Amino acid sequence: MKRFLLIIVALTFITVGASAQTTKYNYHKNGYWGNFEVAGGVTLGGGSDIGISTVHGARIGHGVAVGMGVGFYVDVNSVVSTFYVPVFLETKYSPFKSGRSPYISLRTGFSMNEWAMPGFYLAPTLGCDIGRFTFFMRYGLNLYPTTVDIDINSPEVDIELTAPANIKTHALSIGFGLNF
Repeated sequence: MKRFLLIIVALTFITVGASAQTTKYNYHKNGYWGNFEVAGGVTLGGGSDIGISTVHGARIGHGVAVGMGVGFYVDVNSVVSTFYVPVFLETKYSPFKSGRSPYISLRTGFSMNEWAMPGFYLAPTLGCDIGRFTFFMRYGLNLYPTTVDIDINSPEVDIELTAPANIKTHALSIGFGLNF
């Protein structure tokens, strides 16, 4: 799985990277905005998180870009490995007009995990664009509302309850990407 992801990343950078060094990117001008990112990091439970994502949208001027995106992430820990697919709206703000600028962004949307359980996805990001390349640190939160069945069996009482519960995954990732 990791080799497959690395092959996809390498092919993307080879095909798009030829013109990446020659054009400066400016979020203060209107136009198309898109990117492809690779990220990896740690989860709150002590495991690791690795994934890819892409966003496509528009630069709307004044340093703001808005786009729709999708990702594929895998959480791995010593007990279980799971994957999730977020579909999100990303809003990005870059304060400087140069090709080198820090930025902040926010991803909000929904996420599906391997059990087809829908949930909420939130991911604030701090990063820096250098030409068409981007480097960032992102906190990702997935929240899956669900119910839990509780059975209490003892000689005195036999109770079956259904209670609301939330499954949460937290990940702190660093990554790099290519803006196009």
